[in-house]
Amino acid sequence: MKRVFSICSLLIVLFFIAGCAKAPMSNTEQNQILEEIKKEVASVPNIPNALIITTFESSKEEGWTARGDNVKILVTDKEAHTGKYSLYVSGRSAGWHGAQIQLKDILKPGKVYSISVWVMQKSGSSQYLGLTMQRKYDTDSNTQYDWIKHENNVPNGKWVELSGTYEIPANVSILDLSLYVEAPSNTSLDFYIDDLVIVEGKSAFRITPKLFELVAKVIK
Repeated sequence: MKRVFSICSLLIVLFFIAGCAKAPMSNTEQNQILEEIKKEVASVPNIPNALIITTFESSKEEGWTARGDNVKILVTDKEAHTGKYSLYVSGRSAGWHGAQIQLKDILKPGKVYSISVWVMQKSGSSQYLGLTMQRKYDTDSNTQYDWIKHENNVPNGKWVELSGTYEIPANVSILDLSLYVEAPSNTSLDFYIDDLVIVEGKSAFRITPKLFELVAKVIK
């Protein structure tokens, strides 16, 4: 029950940030939904303290910025992994172009983090999308690029999770730590991003569409 409460509380906060208001609901309806939430949570890993969650349900970029000249990012309601909104990336002209979020003041040396983000593209064929960390520590002479997860076969029109762990060495000073989504083999590919979650440790947490919708029934 504590696990259910933690996950529900987190998503409820996200809904209130997005400006949703709670509507009256009978006890019977609430109990039915709670039972459904319990079943869904059983398939979701434990949730430690989430450091970052971006769902774009605020209808804002939530810390994401365009990566590359002429790249555009737009919060859109045309597609979404959960909820109503996602981030649409367009105007790319290089493989490393995409969208990024700066983490240097959030993640700490000597820690391991689990990172999960969902991506989708509608090019008409399978595409290669990757989740990469651009980093520079005081011990690095040059900027380095660490692959977190690269997927060679992201199907057309289907949301795919890119997830992995990332460890920052102890006793370093972080000068740059930018997480970004790219499409290395297709320089003009447009794509969507949704539901970034970063937690400390190796126990990941994923926002599933069903869980999001169940909580939405309670508070919308």
